[in-house]
Amino acid sequence: MWPCLRLGRLPLWPLLSLTFLPLGQGCPAACRCLDYHTIDCRDQGLPRVPSPFPLDVRKLLIADNSIQEIPADFFIFYHDLVYLDFRNNSIAGLEEGTFSSSSHLVYLDLSHNNLTGLATGAFKSAEKLIKLSLGHNRLAQVAEGAFESLEQLQVLELNDNHLQTLSVAALAALPNLRTLRLEGNPWLCDCDFAGLFSWLEENASKLQKGLNEIQCTVPVEDITVFLSDLTEASFRDCKFTLSLTDLIIIIFSGVAVSIAAIVSSFVLALIVNCFQRCAPSKDDDEDDDDED
Repeated sequence: MWPCLRLGRLPLWPLLSLTFLPLGQGCPAACRCLDYHTIDCRDQGLPRVPSPFPLDVRKLLIADNSIQEIPADFFIFYHDLVYLDFRNNSIAGLEEGTFSSSSHLVYLDLSHNNLTGLATGAFKSAEKLIKLSLGHNRLAQVAEGAFESLEQLQVLELNDNHLQTLSVAALAALPNLRTLRLEGNPWLCDCDFAGLFSWLEENASKLQKGLNEIQCTVPVEDITVFLSDLTEASFRDCKFTLSLTDLIIIIFSGVAVSIAAIVSSFVLALIVNCFQRCAPSKDDDEDDDDED
């Protein structure tokens, strides 16, 4: 059954072309159909993804072009894609929902592009993905939930980007991860890096080139060292370091407790004063007895 199509976002002619396109036929002019399910569009100077492809395409090779974006509804039409090679293009971002219909995708290569960040759920619905190549981009930010739902992922390449830090939660979401590449990033060995360092030490066997190939900069000394030269003791001072947020919370909590104590004391004093005013005194009791 066809998924719902957002017609308002697509020109009419691709829809009509796809409607009457037989399975296994209709190779784009700039591409070569190697077999019924494999299309090669590499190194053709393409500024955008050509269309249409055969609806039953499984493997698409579209590397070494000048493509700037993956159409947001691309996988609605080609949801049977298993292998997608977008290496060495000019892709600067991934629109939300791009991979929402990519439930069969196993291999995705987006290396050598211009990606600068990965949002939460960037690859949502690509739950069968086994290898994801993101090396040689400009990634400076990776959200904690960027790889959520990728429980089958075994190979993740984030090498040669602009990453200074990476949330451990982003990696912990990958229970089947076997190979990880992080070398070639300007990692910053500050207290925010301490958690990631501990994770990397525990999972050193997953690092394709080991801790020996990953470097980080120590901000205080302004020197670059290999992670293999560091130990947990290198971050011992971080256990007693409070962030600005922590300090604000502590100060606010102290002020709140102080105010609560003052208010409680004031209310208690009023109650005691009221009780003393309302209770009959001993002298009044003696006067009552004399009158009797």
